Amino acid sequence: MEFLKNKLKNPKFCVSIAIHNSTKLNSVITNAFASGAHLAEIRLDSLNSFSFNQINKLSNVYKNRLIFTFRSKNQGGLSKISESDRIQKLIQLLDLKHSIKDIEYDTFLSHSSIFNDEKNLIVSWHNFKSTPSTNSMENQIKKISTKLKHPEQIIKVVTYANSLNDCNKVFDLYPRFEKSKFQLLAFCMSETGSITRVLSPILGAPFIYCFTGTKSVAPGQINLNILKEIYSNFS
Repeated sequence: MEFLKNKLKNPKFCVSIAIHNSTKLNSVITNAFASGAHLAEIRLDSLNSFSFNQINKLSNVYKNRLIFTFRSKNQGGLSKISESDRIQKLIQLLDLKHSIKDIEYDTFLSHSSIFNDEKNLIVSWHNFKSTPSTNSMENQIKKISTKLKHPEQIIKVVTYANSLNDCNKVFDLYPRFEKSKFQLLAFCMSETGSITRVLSPILGAPFIYCFTGTKSVAPGQINLNILKEIYSNFS
């Protein structure tokens, strides 16, 4: 029990924000941090419109606390812009000095020479239907890791859990990369997969994605207040 208390004493919470109206973005971010979030993920692909100047101002105000991502369609993205325009927006994000950038694994592998110098980088891989074997996921992670350059960089693996065995597959990834020169953030979507969100800090996940309000951004995501209540039992 003492081991669990030490591991779960100070987990970091990242609130996912996927709204349409960019004029409300600042207030939503402010509310997330006021609720106890340490980080906020901004889904730029969900916004009806935004300017780089607006994003840059937010980055400078909330230094190193914002994660910007612009998801591709095959990785759950909501925007209808062309793929070439999307990549240009991702490249533009590199000019933000005080933020974290989340790039899809296939985009990263195709343009690694552009993105791999960015220290504040998350490379994400999602499977929205199932959870492959642990060996298969391990090989995918290794493929990505060969292009990384900095220990601050994160590889994020998110799968869909159809059973508790799927959760075990993801848990088994952590000891395989315990001594790697990057950070691993792996968990499952779905209600069954919620347990992986709660327990991932024990295994080394740098933070946990959650939501505020009444609507989650992803299947199985847990409300921030509920997470805080869960972890208060270990304080």
